Amino acid sequence: MMQELLRDIPIQPVTGRTRVVGLFGHPVSHTLSPQMQNRAFAAMKLPYIYVPWHVLPERLGAAVEAVRALNLAGVNITLPHKNAVIQYLDEITPEARLFGAVNTIQVVGERLIGHNTDGPGFLLSLKEQAGFDPAGKRFLLLGAGGSTRPIATQLMLSGAAAVYIANRTYDKAAALCQTLNSVNWTNIFRSLPLDSAAAEFRCALQEVDAVVNTSSAGMYPHHREPSLIPSDLFSPHLLVCDIVYTPRRTALLAAAEQRGCATLAGYHMLVYQGALAIKIWTGLEAPVGLMTATVEQELIRAENEWAKD
Repeated sequence: MMQELLRDIPIQPVTGRTRVVGLFGHPVSHTLSPQMQNRAFAAMKLPYIYVPWHVLPERLGAAVEAVRALNLAGVNITLPHKNAVIQYLDEITPEARLFGAVNTIQVVGERLIGHNTDGPGFLLSLKEQAGFDPAGKRFLLLGAGGSTRPIATQLMLSGAAAVYIANRTYDKAAALCQTLNSVNWTNIFRSLPLDSAAAEFRCALQEVDAVVNTSSAGMYPHHREPSLIPSDLFSPHLLVCDIVYTPRRTALLAAAEQRGCATLAGYHMLVYQGALAIKIWTGLEAPVGLMTATVEQELIRAENEWAKD
């Protein structure tokens, strides 16, 4: 099925009419977005090309100004620039302001508008790939980094009953919960220590309906490290999600599967946030199935290379 989706898609020629989009990050050598987005543009028969740019933090302002100077059609923003880029934009959407980060820039005339597709991308992966509606559900998020706030906020906007945020540095989780609760009078956010031996953490794990790793734990080249949560602490009713997608089956997902939990791999969020970016730039629906097959193919190739290490 995957090969059928991927074959017979000609590469789009680059001409004087080609529109350029891309990615600003530091680093960008690991990204799968160019393969995914360029295959989508080819399938859609759009004259677009997606290019990754390695942008140092001290050059971010100049890079954003180049979006206008070079007449780019738009860009994605990845780590470590998702917060810092806001100061260089003309406008950000209300959702991006709530999320506290921008990962997509839309060019409208001379104006640069910041969007965030991370939260909506995670929500779509949750609903479309796991068949899981967050309304009325309780979540435990692992980590308090840059991806945590968009996902936590999206869950709040989607009607989650409670969101626990656990982090090894407890003060960071507490500060994030305080920020999130300040915009939500129902006070659904609660901070916890990320410690599988702590009674408070174990109790929360029994109360929730879903666990989401929003940290980088388990990402290649640290993919052989133990799961953040030991397998015997999982209850079979849980949905366990990871936003890490290298590897596809992280230690956390493997531990959850041992206990019979449903799982959601992180690359689905990557696909949906990318598809939403394409819609922002072009106004058209992106081929999600094709993009998923492309990412799966690239991850299989990468994992085969790691196996030689």
